[in-house]
Amino acid sequence: MRYLFGIICVCSLGVLPILGCSETTGDGGAGGDAGAGGSAGSGGAGGDSLTYVIRFTGLEPDGSVVGVEGVELCEADTDNCALSNVLGTATLVLPADQEILLTAEKEGYGKWLTADVSDEDAEASTTRRIYTDAQLEAVASQLNTAYPWTDGIVGLVKNPSETEGLTFAPAGSTAGAVGESFYYDSATEEYRADLVAGTAVETNWYLPLGAGGFTEVTPGEQQFEFGGTAGNCVASWAWPGDTANTIRVPVREGYRTYGSMICTAQ
Repeated sequence: MRYLFGIICVCSLGVLPILGCSETTGDGGAGGDAGAGGSAGSGGAGGDSLTYVIRFTGLEPDGSVVGVEGVELCEADTDNCALSNVLGTATLVLPADQEILLTAEKEGYGKWLTADVSDEDAEASTTRRIYTDAQLEAVASQLNTAYPWTDGIVGLVKNPSETEGLTFAPAGSTAGAVGESFYYDSATEEYRADLVAGTAVETNWYLPLGAGGFTEVTPGEQQFEFGGTAGNCVASWAWPGDTANTIRVPVREGYRTYGSMICTAQ
């Protein structure tokens, strides 16, 4: 199983420099996959719109990373969609200064869902790792849950990637609408439902379900709080929560929800 989640970044010739290896070079500091703020309007702002440029990568059985062509990136529940090219890059123009919802789908891969606020702080150019159904079935077996996902599943990400001692908790009025919590075990390179906090993981945004999260989450809008060693957190790829260190994220049946926060206190 160790090849499955290997942290490898491949920069292909011809890929836009802003995409390159942004998950590694930016998100550990100030602008990578977990949404460390990035450059305001880095995907290209245009008055009432903001252009998002997302490169989708996959992990091959030999551990190599490749761009995934044919991923359909959509503004959820609209006809505003784009397909990723041979490099894995999809470009989508979205309304500015709004809470937005994005989906990504490709036959044979797990369905992916994320939220953002398309304002001047948006990290509009980034890279996302997507996983095949077979790879996600292996993850589901680690968590003793069904795949395709029952209800939704939420994988959470912290930037910077110091995740040892990090905790996640459901919050708000719907706190009871989630299943089992889980965290990634860096020793075994698997997810475990018996851990009570995160382990030391580098570039947790590359992993199938981030540093940890919750299984069998009821579809709708859910809130989660980052705690333990995480403090002074603000929403990144998510919508701001009702209280400090919380985010709101969308959950849909059969989708993996990607939600992240930037936390500057340890």
